Amino acid sequence: MHIIDITSCANRTFKQLKALARKSYRDKYGMFIIEGTRLVEHAMKTQADIIHIVISETFEEDKNGQLFLQHFNTLQKSKEIEVYKMSAPMFKEIANTDTPQGIAAVIRTKSISLEQVQIPAEAFFVLCDELQDPGNLGTIIRTADAAGADAILLSKGCADVYNPKTVRASMGSLFSVPIIKVEDVAMVSRSLKQKGLQLVIGDITATRQHFEVDMKKSVVLVIGNEANGVSAPMIQLADEKVKIPVIGSAESLNASIAAGILMYEVVRQRMI
Repeated sequence: MHIIDITSCANRTFKQLKALARKSYRDKYGMFIIEGTRLVEHAMKTQADIIHIVISETFEEDKNGQLFLQHFNTLQKSKEIEVYKMSAPMFKEIANTDTPQGIAAVIRTKSISLEQVQIPAEAFFVLCDELQDPGNLGTIIRTADAAGADAILLSKGCADVYNPKTVRASMGSLFSVPIIKVEDVAMVSRSLKQKGLQLVIGDITATRQHFEVDMKKSVVLVIGNEANGVSAPMIQLADEKVKIPVIGSAESLNASIAAGILMYEVVRQRMI
């Protein structure tokens, strides 16, 4: 393991690490940053394309930090990855958490097209239609992974997958499930319908409850924008519109909670 010390805020690599907080920089250079031992370890286990590791001096001096670095070195012995070390105050400048653990990794972004994803029998896709909250998106990615979704489709206008809040909320699931950015969501939806997938849309104006629709067959669950719901073109394409019953006085459910209920209705039906 080759450790390189960064001692100045004027260091070029340090400036690049700080710049990864900006979407424009992440998009331009095709990389993003993750923080914490759990996320970094998950990235290693799923063979994410790690460009380099960043640690604080405090992390290197800690016994658990030393054990983690030894574990990392064992897993990555076939690939030489540079490790950058800096002071704890400097590390906090590149961190997105209030109490950083002192370890981060820079990962190369992965672009996947729908053509690269095999559509199995009884396929299960989740489509986010202009979902804008990064925390909601990350939670949906995590839940979709847990529920066994085959892929997640993101329409234009969705929150950035590599936003630090999205990454953190996904808890590493963005490395486990294919995530596909879609330019023309209506065209892609029509294509999926032609391949036998039914579009099931969550809509508070629907007349049927979510448990009244057969979701054992191939399905695309469509989750809409937090404020406006699913877009009008997607509603017109829907094979089924469903609502989740609200018994109390709450006006509606959080988008990620509603998505979780719908996803696990697919799981429930397929386990019967």
